[in-house]
Amino acid sequence: MAGLAAAARLATRDNSVLVCEATDTVGGALGSWRYDDDLVFDTGAYTLTLPAAYRDLFIKTGSRKKSAAATLEDRLDLRPIDPVRRYLFPEGSRLDLPNASRGRLVAAFDEALGAGAGAAWLRVVDHGSQVWDAIRPALIEAPGAGGRELVRLLRTTAGRRALTPLRSLRQLASGWFATPGLFLLLDDYARQAGADDPRRAPAALAARVYLEQAFGAWRIVGGMHRLAEELGQRVLDRGAEIRYGARVERIERSASGAASGVVLEGGERIAADVVVAGVDQAVLARLLGGSAREHSYSAAVTTMCLVVDQADAPTMPHETVLLAENGPAMRVHVAAEQPSAWTVHIPATSDQQPEFDEVLGLLAARGIDVRGKARVAHTIGAADRAAATGVPGGAAYGPAVNSLRSALLRSPVRQPVSGLFHVGASARPGSGLSFTALSGWHAAELIRPRR
Repeated sequence: MAGLAAAARLATRDNSVLVCEATDTVGGALGSWRYDDDLVFDTGAYTLTLPAAYRDLFIKTGSRKKSAAATLEDRLDLRPIDPVRRYLFPEGSRLDLPNASRGRLVAAFDEALGAGAGAAWLRVVDHGSQVWDAIRPALIEAPGAGGRELVRLLRTTAGRRALTPLRSLRQLASGWFATPGLFLLLDDYARQAGADDPRRAPAALAARVYLEQAFGAWRIVGGMHRLAEELGQRVLDRGAEIRYGARVERIERSASGAASGVVLEGGERIAADVVVAGVDQAVLARLLGGSAREHSYSAAVTTMCLVVDQADAPTMPHETVLLAENGPAMRVHVAAEQPSAWTVHIPATSDQQPEFDEVLGLLAARGIDVRGKARVAHTIGAADRAAATGVPGGAAYGPAVNSLRSALLRSPVRQPVSGLFHVGASARPGSGLSFTALSGWHAAELIRPRR
């Protein structure tokens, strides 16, 4: 998605743009799988936060004709989700998270986890607001920003108070939380942001909690994969070319060391003045002929696409999260338009995959019993993701976030190699569907400053 975002913006500015797509479809990790032409499963992200990143992208790359369907909402039916998701706690309590409503949030938390839980959670939300106010102008909306800008920010009292560089997310909340369930919920947010160990997740990740509450959670009617399809079409509409099955094997460099093009599998060479790499940082290192530095990565998941007989099946919200006492949660996504299509994300490793009957048993133990009513239509394992994307271990959320630096200073968009730019989940400003769109914007701005 970051590569498509950069391609659309660069093509709009009259550059000649070629997208080399390794697979037969666009969208990268925002994947989908079709079953019998009737059901389409979202196998990647299924919720959009901070939709302004895509609204700006579609506006800035749209046709200038007044009759053109140029905006995001012209192309897609974007709707708020309420509840954002349902959390099932190990001891049996349930929380339906309201969408962008502080009053309803307090009431829902107090009802599910006891009096005072809502006010305690709002402390995290409000701290996240401080983090966002600090990093947005200095890092998020500043193409090319990096270590120097972060150091300047930490030299200010407001910056240190917001980022609390020496405290983890758990340490930040320890003075506010009196209910163990709140820590389980906080850990889940940390893991979704890429933390491999929530105990080390930096306090700055509170910004993720704030963004969801402040800007809401949204879904696309027909599935999130439609966002990738529309963005791919926008790239073509702006005059760029997309070549499918064009897996890059190496990034070429000139005698001076600058990026000068790519070599595809099979040996074809494609010359270029600028190369934008929308790949994981480990893949980028390999494409440059080197070896990747040792980095820890976020958790892997196995994705099962289940076809569920709706006779007596439970009615499901958009997303259900089965929190665990120790370890990552299981997640179930059911689109409103396709209640028979369940996408289930199960914690896994590259060499240990969950069994279907085991998954159904875990669901039944938490009150979601579809035994005898569901069949597996498709499975994507961690090894499958690793083979398709090159991300080590098939990590679901990219490089691990276990410090302030790893959260805010991912791989720079402007690489040390002249003419080479890096975008995507392992590049700045970070992971997540909207942040990757901003990554593409960063690259376009650095390649050619805004008009």
